[in-house]
Amino acid sequence: MHRTLAVLVFLSLSSACSLDYGVTLGEDLDERIPDTVIFNFVHTIVENGSPRFRLSAERAESFRSTRTLKLAGVSFVEYERVAPGSNGSRSVAVPVVAAEGRADSAVFNTETESADLTGKVSVRSARDGLTVTSAFISWDGEARLLEGGSESVTTIQDDDGSRVSGAGFKADAARRSFGFTERATGYYSLPAKEAE
Repeated sequence: MHRTLAVLVFLSLSSACSLDYGVTLGEDLDERIPDTVIFNFVHTIVENGSPRFRLSAERAESFRSTRTLKLAGVSFVEYERVAPGSNGSRSVAVPVVAAEGRADSAVFNTETESADLTGKVSVRSARDGLTVTSAFISWDGEARLLEGGSESVTTIQDDDGSRVSGAGFKADAARRSFGFTERATGYYSLPAKEAE
């Protein structure tokens, strides 16, 4: 009797529940589990035999399905080529640092070359003598736009001592311009020629 009852209970429970999680679970896992994890990650883009861009991270997770890299402990350097003679005594064109930056973490889209940088973010343009710091910066690789969130304060500091902070930061790399859509405060140092 007990044996028959146990068999009936087992059959009723097993028919009411399915252990086949099928494709749904697999799809959910695809987006949360990286295809590859790399420590001490370095990716260098080379054009015409010279480095153009170098991306480094303490940890990188690659997600093929979404074409993204999740990075921790991020740093990057963008190089530009300087013509012979314009860089001192050198007789050949050499790459020099145009911009460099750091972030606690980033999500990089490998298809669009766009990125969201978070944590302690710092981006420096050696060419312009400007440093941008924020808790969040988004880079649109296709439109060449740099944006800070409307909730986070972004600071721009010039080598001459000028400094502006505000929310809703937007910069257009192609036009070489920037602005704030929210409040902004700071001070501007006049160049020596204009101050006289």
